[in-house]
Amino acid sequence: MRRAAVFAALLVSLVAGALCGYWVLSAGSASSAGGLACSVKASCGDGEVAVFRMSSTSNAHAGSAGDSAYANVVCCGGVTGLGTSCGGTYDTVLTLSAADNAHAASAGQYPTNVCLSADAETVDCWLGASCGPSYACLATISGTSNASVADCNGVDDYATKVCCYAGDPLPVGGLAELPEVSGSSGPNYIALAGLAAAALVALSAGAWYAKRRWVK
Repeated sequence: MRRAAVFAALLVSLVAGALCGYWVLSAGSASSAGGLACSVKASCGDGEVAVFRMSSTSNAHAGSAGDSAYANVVCCGGVTGLGTSCGGTYDTVLTLSAADNAHAASAGQYPTNVCLSADAETVDCWLGASCGPSYACLATISGTSNASVADCNGVDDYATKVCCYAGDPLPVGGLAELPEVSGSSGPNYIALAGLAAAALVALSAGAWYAKRRWVK
């Protein structure tokens, strides 16, 4: 009976730990991750680049950084050689229906591309419910097409976040870079993998315990 209680406690601890990790990775998002840091402000500071503009910080239209006069600018910095070129090492942040007074959409839908580039091995942008620890939040949008935009400050944000990473390639083998998934967070799969691993450990422990109990 004492061995059974110990095994049950081990199983509960493993599953609870994995679920706790899933909650941590799922909850919230930050505007900075590693070296990349992004925010919406009146003008960009030294070392920052203007990615695109907003008519307001909530329920807003968007415009390209160079063709719009909107007063709110999505600024990013903290990474060497950061730019907005749609060439070299880059990824598409959003597409806009026009250079100004525009709606936003995911990559490939509208003619005006908003890009982020860097002197780095990897630049990766995608849309999700949470950016996770390795990605910076640039903005939030009302959907994946014909969308309004807002900032990431937690007040009147939209549910879909615009997330970007710039730097060395993300680790592989359990912490691999994950594809874009609209409405869900790529890094959440990491926690699910942890849950599966915990379940495997628990099953192995159970088999070991059963063998010791019944072989005697």
